[in-house]
Amino acid sequence: MFEYQLIRSKRRRTLSLQVKYGQVTVRAPYSVSSTFIDSFIEEKSAWLRAKLVEQQSALDFCDYSQGSSLLYLGEQVSLNISIAKKSAVYLNEIKVTSLSHTQPVVRQLNVIISEKINVRLNNSSLKAQQVKKQLEGYFKRLAEDVISQRLELISKQTLLMPSSMNIRQYKSRWGSCTNLGALSFNYLLMMTPLFVIDYVVVHELCHLEHLDHSKNFWQLVERHCPDYQIAKQWLNSHQSQLYWKKPL
Repeated sequence: MFEYQLIRSKRRRTLSLQVKYGQVTVRAPYSVSSTFIDSFIEEKSAWLRAKLVEQQSALDFCDYSQGSSLLYLGEQVSLNISIAKKSAVYLNEIKVTSLSHTQPVVRQLNVIISEKINVRLNNSSLKAQQVKKQLEGYFKRLAEDVISQRLELISKQTLLMPSSMNIRQYKSRWGSCTNLGALSFNYLLMMTPLFVIDYVVVHELCHLEHLDHSKNFWQLVERHCPDYQIAKQWLNSHQSQLYWKKPL
């Protein structure tokens, strides 16, 4: 039996299946029993297996192991995992010896696990979970710094002022705006280039004027971010790399 996420809805009348980022989601009305859903999953097992294999081969997941890679402000960096007295995460650049006149630079994101914590990590899965946890904390701190700076600058340029700003993680969105003018941003934006971050900031600021995605909304976005379509395309084309897979 496949593991799946079940989402029930009062309005839904039929069952539906979705496979995205290697995750199976079932949407069902409240009237359908769990037994029926399980049999429905079993009936579609061949299709689900094919979809999962197809996506797993296409997606470029970071598995939080030594040497694996992920995006950092739009550039590919490799993970360097080590053990020391104190935990830390930091970025550095290493010049690689080359026979040519130009020296290539390799960017590493160093994840240092404290000796005290490492004692409890007696298998690769637990270690991957710890690496992911430290990376999440690092990206969130970075986002609080970078996005607050970009938001302050762009707010002054657009004359669109939010009531507050918060950093969090969303599963399927990059930001949000409430009807009270409070903005929230996904800290995984730190995986994207600065021009994409600026687009998302503009996008959410424009919701202060239009809480929908109407024609007027997109005209306002284009006024303040003329190349927003390029940013949207970047997000679409790098979608698989921007998803953080749960450690196995």
